[in-house]
Amino acid sequence: MASGGSVKVFSHDRDAVFVRRPNRFLIIAHDGEAELACHCPNPGRLIEFVFPGMNLILEKRAETRSAAKTQWTAVGIHYHGTVAPLFSARANAVAEQLILDKIIPGLREVHAEFLLGGSRFDFLCIDQGGNRHLVEVKACSLVEYGTAMFPDAPSLRALKHLEELAALSREGYISHILFVIVHGGPERFIPNLHADPAFAAALSRLAYAPDMPEAARKSGKTAVHAALIRCNAQGRAVLAKPFVPVDLSCGALAEQNRGGYLLLVEIPQSQAVPVGALGTLTFSAGWYVYAGTARKNLSQRLNRHLRKTRKGRHWHIDYLTPYAGKLKALPILSYRNLECELAHALAALGGRAVAGFGASDCRCKSHCYYFAEPPMENRRFVETLLRFRHVEWRGLSEN
Repeated sequence: MASGGSVKVFSHDRDAVFVRRPNRFLIIAHDGEAELACHCPNPGRLIEFVFPGMNLILEKRAETRSAAKTQWTAVGIHYHGTVAPLFSARANAVAEQLILDKIIPGLREVHAEFLLGGSRFDFLCIDQGGNRHLVEVKACSLVEYGTAMFPDAPSLRALKHLEELAALSREGYISHILFVIVHGGPERFIPNLHADPAFAAALSRLAYAPDMPEAARKSGKTAVHAALIRCNAQGRAVLAKPFVPVDLSCGALAEQNRGGYLLLVEIPQSQAVPVGALGTLTFSAGWYVYAGTARKNLSQRLNRHLRKTRKGRHWHIDYLTPYAGKLKALPILSYRNLECELAHALAALGGRAVAGFGASDCRCKSHCYYFAEPPMENRRFVETLLRFRHVEWRGLSEN
């Protein structure tokens, strides 16, 4: 067990640029001469990274994996002046060598991949007093506007680990979750209430931040830690900030299940659609982004929108979704009504308004905007989404 220094997390064997990501385990890159199929070691959505032309760092896969479909692994990406490692599984090595002795004073023994009952935990640690600590490590790569969030997609696995740790802490273990933030300049860490409200609510209920008052640190809860590493282009990581403040206050909002949203609707071919009092409108082939809000039951509202059939026509959007090829919902949890702000942001991105659509009870020109290309492939659209998600959560008061 090492303390301080640096840890080698990947080898820099080739440079390439991102071309596309056909699925969550595969990245197609280009090295200037040919396309390369690369394994993607991070199964998250990575929506802030996956734009053509982003500079990648590739590692040659081991000879023992020569039969694999991909001979390269995309292990890092250059982002906002830093290198973001993509190999989430290697966060354990960083934790063991650089961080564990910071979060567990008097650390004496470390046992990796510890089996307990039917579960495997990243580490069993024993301190000088003989106390047994269970530690789960999660790599966090989503860092925007000073806020680091985990996960970037719903994670039943992370929720299961949290619930297991909570149960074992009631049996005499001291349990910890360590989020290793792999890049950026985070001022705080929060659970991602937008992408996984169930995990955010559970973390706030079953865990505590180490700097919370003693009364909050009850037996049966799990300690949440966040630490920041810096990684250079050669794949060597150092501990930049051992204690990033943890904020669990957004759990209450996650449980309330309310906020704004963007609904992305692909119309594969031009359609004439009757839309209630608006009459028959012509929708050109392309993408339509609808801004909405739900003061309660946000997830149920989005599930309803994602159904193309078996629903009445209550909102203007109900007339359009039956013609959709693809549908995607992007929730933005908030106590505030964001609907008009989101619509204005869509207009600022150059969307073409569908006059009056979804805006019968406000002064907006529209709450539905047309884009010729897929919005999630538009860097400015994704940056707008991230800004609302990473900044809006701070308005946690209902007043």
